[in-house]
Amino acid sequence: TTTATQKTESPKPSTESAQFPKLWHSAATKHDFRVDVTGDVFHAEWVNIPAAVAKQGAYIRTECRRAGSKWVGSSKINMLFDVPGAPAGNDTKMCALTVRFEVDSISAQKITGHSESIHAFDVDTCRAEQTKWGEFTWIPKK
Repeated sequence: TTTATQKTESPKPSTESAQFPKLWHSAATKHDFRVDVTGDVFHAEWVNIPAAVAKQGAYIRTECRRAGSKWVGSSKINMLFDVPGAPAGNDTKMCALTVRFEVDSISAQKITGHSESIHAFDVDTCRAEQTKWGEFTWIPKK
C-alpha cells in the first residue's frame, strides 16, 4: 500500500488567479498598492501617488521572499519629507530609505503583516533615527 503525505504548508496565493485582487488599499495610510505574488516572491508598489510628488520621483516598492509561513523583505521608499524652518520653496527634501517589511498572511480578502515605521527622522541626512514595528492590514481596492 502507498500512503500519501500531506503538506501542512499554507497555500501559496497566485495573482494569476482571477479571484486574487491586483489592487489593495491601506486605510491607515490611504495608499493603494499593486500587489503581485508569484511563487515565493511578494511584490507591492504604491500606485496612487499624488502627481506632483510622482514627478519628483516618489515611490514605495516592496519585495519579500517566502520564509516558512510568512514573507520577509523590505520596502524601498523615495519620499518628500518636510524641512523644519526652511524657507517656502525649499521646505521639502526627497529622501531614499529602506525599511523592513513582513507579510504574515495573504488571502483574496485581506493582506496582513507588519513593517518598520519611522518615529524620528533626520531630514538633513535622510536617516531614520528611530523606527518601530507597526501592524498593517490591506483590503482589496473597490
